[in-house]
Amino acid sequence: MNIKHLLLAASTLLQAQSLYAAAAPAPVEANEIAPGLFLVTGGGGANSTLLIGPDGALVVDSKLDPESAQAELAVLDGLYKGPLRYLINTHVHPDHTGGNEAYGQRGAVIIARAETRAILAAGQRGGPPAPAAALPTMTFDSNPLTLYINGETVVIRPLPAAHTTDNNLVQFVNANVLQLGDVFSTSRYPVIAGGTFQGFIDSVDQALALANEQTRFIPGNGNIENIAALRGWRDMLIAVRGSVAALVAKGSSLEEVVAAKPTAAYDASFGSNERLLPALYQELRGGQ
Repeated sequence: MNIKHLLLAASTLLQAQSLYAAAAPAPVEANEIAPGLFLVTGGGGANSTLLIGPDGALVVDSKLDPESAQAELAVLDGLYKGPLRYLINTHVHPDHTGGNEAYGQRGAVIIARAETRAILAAGQRGGPPAPAAALPTMTFDSNPLTLYINGETVVIRPLPAAHTTDNNLVQFVNANVLQLGDVFSTSRYPVIAGGTFQGFIDSVDQALALANEQTRFIPGNGNIENIAALRGWRDMLIAVRGSVAALVAKGSSLEEVVAAKPTAAYDASFGSNERLLPALYQELRGGQ
């Protein structure tokens, strides 16, 4: 990761933390989306999923901080009285890992990419090292990891460097649900915090290859979506990349690219392109 990527990632994180601090989060709620499988929204941080049954509970992503995690655990305790078996992190950012310690203290085996553990152990973004209870104790790298629990097959699949360099998706095979973390959004443009724009396209292609017309997709934030929404996200990615690539091929400067408004058709849906265009411009110019 070069210095430009590091600075962009740090800036992205600070802005995200400011947004969370500025607004009180919605209450944590769990809504059943398949038998024993719940989408958990609200609280500080990203979407979580909860799988419960006779073998124990499995959670994907642990919210932003200890308080949010405890609120999520209170919802879990209201639904289920058995053991907490697993916590899966879709990537390292605090809105997905900030509550890890609370889960570790409850006895959950925390699962993530090896890189996720290394970053947390070293101290994320220059902060202090994460406590031992917050660290993943089961890691994987280039190959998927499969769990069999509560009659469900849960496959954790590494993705290309996209939002970050350690993203993965979680596939609930029998429920036909894919949790994509921050490689998918219906409300904001891709946030490139260490990964690449091309990685977003490649990650979505991997997800679509696993899907059918009935598959449902959980983004990092927002509502559960159908395959039409994920295809629409991919169409946007391809169109924006093509528009910016054409301008780069003509020798346009970044200022000229911004002035050309290459994302205009999508801004109403995805908001500001302020961080996207500089990152995509540099990527298409080979990092120059």
